[in-house]
Amino acid sequence: MPSRKAERITQILRHEILSGERVHGEKLPTYDALIERFGVTRPTVARVLRALREEGLVQVNGTRGVFVAGRFPHDNRYLWVTSEQPGSLEWTSFLATFLDLIERGETGIAGEVIPLVGVDGRANNPEYQRLCEAVEHGSVAGLLLMNSATVYLLPVLQKPGLPRVAIWAPLPHAALLSLDFNGLIERACDRLVRKGRRVAVISPHAPNLARTEECLLKRGIEKRNLWALHVAPVGCERITELLFDRIDRPDAVFVTDDNLVEPLLVGLKRAKRRPGKNVYVLAHCNWPRPIGLAEGVEHIGFDVREVLCAAKDSIDAQRADRTDVTRTIPPRFASELTSPITTRAASE
Repeated sequence: MPSRKAERITQILRHEILSGERVHGEKLPTYDALIERFGVTRPTVARVLRALREEGLVQVNGTRGVFVAGRFPHDNRYLWVTSEQPGSLEWTSFLATFLDLIERGETGIAGEVIPLVGVDGRANNPEYQRLCEAVEHGSVAGLLLMNSATVYLLPVLQKPGLPRVAIWAPLPHAALLSLDFNGLIERACDRLVRKGRRVAVISPHAPNLARTEECLLKRGIEKRNLWALHVAPVGCERITELLFDRIDRPDAVFVTDDNLVEPLLVGLKRAKRRPGKNVYVLAHCNWPRPIGLAEGVEHIGFDVREVLCAAKDSIDAQRADRTDVTRTIPPRFASELTSPITTRAASE
């Protein structure tokens, strides 16, 4: 374990390197010069240089000495931060898609993305400590933050510092990356009016439900032929079954949240309705994980790979002191994806 003196000196030299005070390729002072500057022993200096070398900040060039690295590993290292955890009520398909792509190394980013899951701000939370260390040492290029009340209140993020991007909704001191959900609704409604005369909209979010209903009415769907159902995942299965057991059942349905797709499909099966056969089903999705593709569901959604790449682009803009740091991701049908979905992703 490094001594407190070694930690203090490491912090000083790290700051000098990361701030640009010591430029890439510059030779560091000799052992004797560092011993004299800091008033420490040779083993302490050795521990300091070893720590900097392990971080990738310096390189040893034979007998010529120790030099600032030509490229820092963390220039292409990012932290993806969420306060939620798999299996919790707040864990969504959106978050699961991010984590799945990161763990598979399929983010589309030319660099390393490290997930920090369950970050809650407690001193004994190891993921929060990793975040604090990264912010303190500047050891990553930037932060990809999933908005939540917990992340909003994290003490370490209350001041400017590392470049950061808030995905979906604003956070303090972060550039915003938003998803054009209003555009998704508009495009979905254009497709729905071509596919059916009697349309059901199923959503767990009242604002999205109201916007979709208004949009369909403007496009000529009659009020008596429009079902707008505020439904949560629990109960969606039964409500779908009852809706499609009716004689005047819908011939098209739009699901605004992919967390409802699986229970909807169970309800359709019980009502003996088949997507793509005797009912048109259009569902929101998080590409490249369209739920229900094999069952005949059509999808419109946001490509999480595109989200990650846009977030990195925003961080690059911040690091270059540019002002064009906000980003908006458009909705896409399958035919419009910049990267195709794989058979494996579609089956999941």
